[in-house]
Amino acid sequence: MADKKKYIEPALKTKRETYAAPYIAADYDDPVFTSAAGMAPTVDAMYTSMMALGANVWMLQRRLRIMEILMEKNGKVTREMIEQYQPTAAEKEELQKARNAFVAEMYDPFKSMGSVPYATSIDVPDPAVKKAL
Repeated sequence: MADKKKYIEPALKTKRETYAAPYIAADYDDPVFTSAAGMAPTVDAMYTSMMALGANVWMLQRRLRIMEILMEKNGKVTREMIEQYQPTAAEKEELQKARNAFVAEMYDPFKSMGSVPYATSIDVPDPAVKKAL
């Protein structure tokens, strides 16, 4: 089992303010959060993967926004410019709103549960539309 008290610091080659906090290493080899009698552990693996994917997609979107800002201001972009960039207060607020919208779009569906059991047929009012068998 991984040492959960070990902090891992990111190795950044920059002096800019960072937004990532040190994290505690976790043991992802055998996590099960759902009931053994309920959903399969596959659901946990899918959710964990989706969370990682969402974090990476947001990182790319944020980096792209910074690249666009730098292109507008300077007409060129280098990797160092991106790494050293400090957003203004207005840009920070805009990024926060965009991040909140992204998180809501990605994860709000988990707040609601469907009312039609999976793979069941429903009554279709239009006789021209054939019902699934």
